[in-house]
Amino acid sequence: METEKSYESLLILIGWINVSFALVFFQLFCGIIAICMGIVLRNDYHAKKHGLVLIIVGIIVGIAGWVLNYLYL
Repeated sequence: METEKSYESLLILIGWINVSFALVFFQLFCGIIAICMGIVLRNDYHAKKHGLVLIIVGIIVGIAGWVLNYLYL
């Protein structure tokens, strides 16, 4: 049970790091990874709300980062 909790927090951390990277760096890749982390958290762990938030924010930030990259380059 303790291992599952540490894996859950690791997935949350990786998801939010990818969300922050999706705004600046590899928008499509990091946005998709953040969405996948949210899906795994919703389906396999007991973090349904956090997974849903990670999915929604991953989509929004991935698209926003892509648009900002298109406008400023």
